[in-house]
Amino acid sequence: MQDHGAKKRGILLRAKNGDVIGFDETGLRMNLSDSVIEDIQKRLPALGGHVAVDPAVLGDVDAWNLRQDGKWFVFGAHLPGAQGPRQFRRRVQVSDDASAPDIIADTAGAVYGLLSFGGTRRAVTANEPLSFPYHVVTTGDDLGPAGASGTQANEATDVIQRLTEQTRDSLIANEILRRRLADHRALPLIYTRSETDSSASIIALSEGAAFDNFRQTVQNLCDAARSLGKPAKVLSVGLDFTLEDVTSRGPDWIAGMHRVMHQIIDLFADNGLRKPLFTAIFDAGTADISDSPVLRAQWDFAWNKGDHDHVFAAPGYMFAQDAFGRATPDARLQMAEMESCAIEARNSDAPWACPVLLLAERENDPKVIRCRGEGMGAFVLDKDDPLNAGEACGFLFEGDENGAKIIDVRVDSKDRNDLLITCDKPPKGADLTLCYALGHPASDDGMPANRGALRDGFKLQSATGQTLYRWALPAALPVH
Repeated sequence: MQDHGAKKRGILLRAKNGDVIGFDETGLRMNLSDSVIEDIQKRLPALGGHVAVDPAVLGDVDAWNLRQDGKWFVFGAHLPGAQGPRQFRRRVQVSDDASAPDIIADTAGAVYGLLSFGGTRRAVTANEPLSFPYHVVTTGDDLGPAGASGTQANEATDVIQRLTEQTRDSLIANEILRRRLADHRALPLIYTRSETDSSASIIALSEGAAFDNFRQTVQNLCDAARSLGKPAKVLSVGLDFTLEDVTSRGPDWIAGMHRVMHQIIDLFADNGLRKPLFTAIFDAGTADISDSPVLRAQWDFAWNKGDHDHVFAAPGYMFAQDAFGRATPDARLQMAEMESCAIEARNSDAPWACPVLLLAERENDPKVIRCRGEGMGAFVLDKDDPLNAGEACGFLFEGDENGAKIIDVRVDSKDRNDLLITCDKPPKGADLTLCYALGHPASDDGMPANRGALRDGFKLQSATGQTLYRWALPAALPVH
């Protein structure tokens, strides 16, 4: 009688150094050589398998559970930054003589782009600390987040690098991540890059080195995302080109900006990206430049964007400047805080708009001018006047031939977005224009010459210690 309980084992092939092929009740058993095991380990990553790796390959890093996944090392680690212990990744060394690739955050979902395009002031960088150094990255071409400012051509690469310096785009990314962390939301990988050149007109900018480099940057972003097995999505494209344009008339600048936006939309479509959100700070000039055709032309964008998704996050007169007319370090952070609010709102289909003035017309009383506007909330004339706009709240008349002085500005009690501006005598003139935060005399207090006291009810406590408000955009309105 057969003993069904007996174990079945045997040897089919034996070598001098031991059994090679055997069998038991579960099937065949093979003992593989060290060289075969090494070959399997090499092949598994390319096939999408995971292979355990000694964390020592990362250097002296507090890391654990390191494994190789294709072209990447993936691991848990406790690294510097506000993100806390979480999962990271690093590209496998390409060659023995190459420098070690950068560690970046291993995140869920898409790789988000925060890009910008414009003139030299957008290329300003600083050595400010980043709260999320592994989540905010840039193109892996050693040019940094500000690129080469149009002095050389970008190269194609899917490599991702961490930042060696900060731009306004990286500050915006940092602020978005800070808010997400506070709300226990997912922390994405944000790819930042600014492409600029020294063009002197908007037409030259649209046809110059900056746009050629921007085209390559978009392709590099998409390739970098694909290298991670993720899609690419762009949170915003910052447009920053106003005072750098020293030749264009106002209408030419407006047409040029629309042309740039159309070019970017077409470029995104070619790379399978959605139509982007365009953001900007409404340039209010400097301490000694308070008026120009281009500064005035921005007002058209505030209410007539065509088919573009464009938003002014804040007016420039609320931000301090240095002696060269550039935003101070605190002001750069405040700009980023306001822009991040606009970007987060608009990308979640929530509204964001600064108060904008649309029409100035005479009342029955010839000494009173009604100024009509629109905003997300009721207009507020700030009694504390933190920007030192004066009793006229930032308003003045251009082309007045009667020497009228503004003696009172108030919000109409019957319409929350109408202002009543009272003068000591009727303002008169064939080209009478009511200006807000535009055309003011030069200043020496570290702020732009233009200023105002009109805002809505929004406020934000800045990391700089100041309270930020959503101030009204500058305007020049013919009086009807």
